[in-house]
Amino acid sequence: MASTSVNTSLEDIRRGAVTSFAERQVGLLATTSVIAIVAAVALAFASADGTRRLSHAWLLNGWFAMSISLGALFFIAIQHLVRAGWSVTVRRIAEILAAGVTGPLLLMSPLLLALLMGNSELFPWNDAEVVAADKILKGKSAYLNAPFFTFRAVLYALAWSFCGRWYFRASQKQDETGDANTTLRLEGRSAPILFLLGLTTTFAAFDWLMTLDPHWFSTIFGIYAFSGAMVAGLAVVAIVVAVLVQMKATPAINREHLHDVVKLLYGMNCFWAYIAFSQYILIWYANIPEETIWLKHRQEHGWYNITLALTIGHFIVPFIVLMPRIAKRNTAVVIAMSLGLLAMHWLDLYWVVYPQLAKSPAFGAIEIASLIAFVSVLGFTTLRTLRGAAFVPIRDPRLIESVAHAVH
Repeated sequence: MASTSVNTSLEDIRRGAVTSFAERQVGLLATTSVIAIVAAVALAFASADGTRRLSHAWLLNGWFAMSISLGALFFIAIQHLVRAGWSVTVRRIAEILAAGVTGPLLLMSPLLLALLMGNSELFPWNDAEVVAADKILKGKSAYLNAPFFTFRAVLYALAWSFCGRWYFRASQKQDETGDANTTLRLEGRSAPILFLLGLTTTFAAFDWLMTLDPHWFSTIFGIYAFSGAMVAGLAVVAIVVAVLVQMKATPAINREHLHDVVKLLYGMNCFWAYIAFSQYILIWYANIPEETIWLKHRQEHGWYNITLALTIGHFIVPFIVLMPRIAKRNTAVVIAMSLGLLAMHWLDLYWVVYPQLAKSPAFGAIEIASLIAFVSVLGFTTLRTLRGAAFVPIRDPRLIESVAHAVH
């Protein structure tokens, strides 16, 4: 029965309404991204201290968009590593998200150019006079310098772009050849890829986020960044799956897949909360001045309200709302909570980045334009990747198992 269903629906999947929709939106997203980029730059040069604010907004929203792709990339590698069958039909969503990471990465490149030109508005350790007067920064100068920082950033970008494109192209090629050995190759290489992703994500978080305050350090910060990326990536996958289920857009994705994706999202969000609390409680308990100053700043001058909002909106509300089985299968609830978690992930990054810019929370047109720019670029590269590809891996050897998947 399942085999018949799959065979009769392959052409529907290949020429589905989803790919047609993607083709229509590519041009709109490209136009939106250009307008938003121009608006953000114009607003920055038209306001006092605007370039410094723009650099922080660019980093914040760049990392936000990039983390969605990274979370999707981790999801793909984990599914292949454990040889999961249920997720085959939803894996293509993650594959195109992961392949789309090149867009946000390229859009973040001006930050590296500014760094190489001696700009220190984002990273104080790039100011030679500040380093000369600071014994701690002098000791870190072998690692924290513009050329080496740029070299590492390029390595991270190349690793993520290569892995994202490799997974997508291998899967897409299998759609044409039906070669089962492709699946074995993807499974066999996922363990070293996960190690590479874990290493690069950790050091990228150290470089781009933790060194905004170069005196502060946290060895758990890499896992904090990883868990946030997983929540973001799974939230987008959950939204797409929920919309497809609600629209009955493809026979290959059903409510059972939605249920399992949301279970993963729920678990990863609890893991994020565990890591966030662990980082806080260890710093609070040790009470070492160079560690506590980072948290102290985020409990004063209006930042405490954001800390409280993250506690409630990023953990307590989704923990309670998504706990029942029925909620995980309700498309309206899933879409609302996933959008909420994406908003909380952005707020979490804002809470990490912006205290280094302003004494109290600041938000305006520059942040909005930057956010629209990066989300549009991610959407553009993602949907452009989807063009010409089937929306599910139509010749994966576990496709029948995935289509017939049911939660018992």
